[in-house]
Amino acid sequence: MKKETDNWLKIARNDLKVAEALFKEGLYLNVIEHSHAALEKLIKGIITEQKSIEPPKIHSLLKLVSMTLIENIQEDIKKILEDLDDMYFSVRYPEDFDAINASLSKEKITHIIKSVKEVYKLLERNIQ
Repeated sequence: MKKETDNWLKIARNDLKVAEALFKEGLYLNVIEHSHAALEKLIKGIITEQKSIEPPKIHSLLKLVSMTLIENIQEDIKKILEDLDDMYFSVRYPEDFDAINASLSKEKITHIIKSVKEVYKLLERNIQ
């Protein structure tokens, strides 16, 4: 594994741990940000390892995953990435903080973090 790839993976794992800690504290808005960051950095690690290029400085999980050599990403995984992209941009650049924060129930965030962990494990298998 390339040193750069290893660095991306360390940062991704850290973001996932931070998301879990924020979840325990009930800071759901920040769970979205760090969950997204974990997947984003993992995918950038995959790009670095597979293509030997520096990944682009973009945040769209769907665009990033399309750059990898991961074939046939399942539609349900694409949907999770798309939904997380949408949520990320709405919490990163909120028009109404209170409304967004109120829309993030414990049940919704529980589902999101569970989905993120599953996608993370699936994608992580693509790094040799």
